[in-house]
Amino acid sequence: MSVSSNGPLSTRPDQPLMVAHLNLTAHDAPITCIASNVSYLDEARIDSRGYVFSGTDAGHIVVWKASDYERWRTIDMSNGEPDVRITSLVCVSDRWLWVGFASGKIAVLDIGPEPHPTAVQCPLTLGLQDGASGAVQRRDTMWIVAKEWMAAESAVTCLHADWSSVLTDRQRVQVASVHANGSVYYWDGSLEVDCQYNELRRRTPDFAHVRDITVQINSWNIDAIKPEVLEKTREDQHFLRSWLGALGGQQMPDIIVIGLQEVVDLESKKMTAKSLWKNTTTKSKPKGKTGTKPAADISKRYGLWRSALEKALSRGATFSTAYRAVECQNMVGLFICVFARDDIYRSVREVDVSHVKTGMGGLHGNKGGIGIRFVFEDTSFCFVNAHLAAGESVRNNMARIEHCATIVKSLSFKRPMPEYQSLAANGLLDQQLQSLNNNRQAVSPAADLANLTLDAYVDGGDGQKFLDHAACFFSGDLNFRLGLSRQQVERYLDVNDLDTLLQFDQLLPMITLGAQPKSLSSQPSSSNLRSESSTPIVAPSRVSNVATPYEDSVSTLHNQARSSQSSSAYSSGDEEDGEGLTSIGSAGFALRTFREMPILFRPTYKYDPGTDTYDTSEKRRVPAWCDRVLFRGGSGQLQTRHQHGNADSQQQMWPERFGDYDLQGQISPLIYQRLETRQSDHRPIVAAFRVKTKTIDREARRLASVDVRKRADTKTLGEMSYFAKILWLSRYTASMGRASELLAATSGDLSSAIHSFLSSQ
Repeated sequence: MSVSSNGPLSTRPDQPLMVAHLNLTAHDAPITCIASNVSYLDEARIDSRGYVFSGTDAGHIVVWKASDYERWRTIDMSNGEPDVRITSLVCVSDRWLWVGFASGKIAVLDIGPEPHPTAVQCPLTLGLQDGASGAVQRRDTMWIVAKEWMAAESAVTCLHADWSSVLTDRQRVQVASVHANGSVYYWDGSLEVDCQYNELRRRTPDFAHVRDITVQINSWNIDAIKPEVLEKTREDQHFLRSWLGALGGQQMPDIIVIGLQEVVDLESKKMTAKSLWKNTTTKSKPKGKTGTKPAADISKRYGLWRSALEKALSRGATFSTAYRAVECQNMVGLFICVFARDDIYRSVREVDVSHVKTGMGGLHGNKGGIGIRFVFEDTSFCFVNAHLAAGESVRNNMARIEHCATIVKSLSFKRPMPEYQSLAANGLLDQQLQSLNNNRQAVSPAADLANLTLDAYVDGGDGQKFLDHAACFFSGDLNFRLGLSRQQVERYLDVNDLDTLLQFDQLLPMITLGAQPKSLSSQPSSSNLRSESSTPIVAPSRVSNVATPYEDSVSTLHNQARSSQSSSAYSSGDEEDGEGLTSIGSAGFALRTFREMPILFRPTYKYDPGTDTYDTSEKRRVPAWCDRVLFRGGSGQLQTRHQHGNADSQQQMWPERFGDYDLQGQISPLIYQRLETRQSDHRPIVAAFRVKTKTIDREARRLASVDVRKRADTKTLGEMSYFAKILWLSRYTASMGRASELLAATSGDLSSAIHSFLSSQ
């Protein structure tokens, strides 16, 4: 606990007077910097809005109330990455906290009671943690990252805010960042251009037409089978058509994405060697050669599957219309194809691809992800097909979490070609735009306001990163497991109690804000799960329309589960222990802002191929929902299953982003199901969504841009100038309230306010 004081604390004679002592706990890393927003607040608001912030070596910000120095919360800014150090903090106003990192990155945190109406709100909603234990807590007040960027390839050693520059010819708040390499950069502390761009986004309904399209994602770990295997089996002859036509022949998706995993046998040393050989030989093949035989063998596999998919999506095969391939890519065992319906194919542009390897420490593509992005009309999409680390141990689960972070961080796309609009009506940017159109790499904040291409992306992004896109999908063999033994899972499956099984799924709690994964081997206590101390470790069973024998069976199983206290609850035998799962919250998970439709089907892994029986090999792997489809869209709402209810008990999920002014990328789920074929040890799955896309009226958008800049130039400068005068006066009055009164009494004239103050002394 922190030590607080309402009066002076005792000090040694050689020390200044100590008025407060802020203590850390064993959970905290060393403090590296400190800042406060009190200087921007009048006395009436210090109790409710005044904070003291301290950055730590672990990428956390510890927050104390300025009124009594009581510790309030801990914010994780590490974004799930290791070795993240906060090196500098400065408050630029009562609600903008600038954060400097050892990596050279700078982030701006909106610490207001509600998201600022002019903030460019990024997808990172922060995990708020209990101050004493570090357990993730859900709060009513949500602080968000309004902007972040890489300032320099050198640590930020100091951040300094200068409001006095508003009263000079510069007419803007300046924030200086000092870096370890000796460089100093000055930034616009008011985020003027960002606020203008966000205001333009708010006006999107005035210049954009919105419509729905249907997106379907098919995912399957095929266990290295060839498509001809399906064709030779009577029961699977029409499987591809059934799988791709899961919505029904009369409902044709606009976009179909097929993601396959293990196109080659990853457990075969020979095939793995071939894939490694391919990586080394195809890059250095002699001129005029087609490549080595190992590379050709593997490429042939991908060609067979592409041909089979194109055949199934040809006109009259599955649908009445044909589909055209937008892009197909592969990486060792991964294969992804994106198809667009023939009549909308020409509306797809800015197609790009990115590969991320996570196997063998990032050297090998047997694990990893492939991302394909494109813009449809004026809305951006990005699809990732991933295969994450396998295994049932806690260490394996941590590897999957790390793989997610690596893929999200490392996916990198080309910055789309700008489409600039002339703002001739206001005499703005005409000369700049001409030169920028001839130079794709040149970028300026003012030009960004006129860059129509950026309207397709969200949260201030420009399409170079995964989360810049309006509609993001992350699917594949994610390999997340259940924290139960094989015997316990089978008994739940015997009574078809999927709800309770899902309480032990490793993935679901991490994509649910503030939730904690369940683990039988580590009982939560009131000290480390304060907000959930009354929640049982095993969820109550459903009681509606259930016979007494079912209740008795589940009750017995619950008692057995509660009595399980060791790692023996896990069946693979290679786990070190079961501890640690309860400490994995959503705060540091790279996909924490993603959602998943309710899972109403049985686990998709692991079957004995050719049967409906879960693994009977010596390893007897625990059944699990390894195959998943996650999505992240606009600010629309999603219906999701109640935590302890049945499939019919629904509640609304909180919006994925604040604000609903730009409807692009809003996602409405349609179906989420598995299909039946016994050819692989995984069952295939399919998910379909309705996604809102927009088409921009170019002329209406240009007029809106001109109006936004005109209004900002007059209103913003006036407000900043007035506040700068109050800050300047408060240095002498020692009170924001008194300074505000003096300035108001003199109609904003700083010289008269100073004269009035001196006369009163």
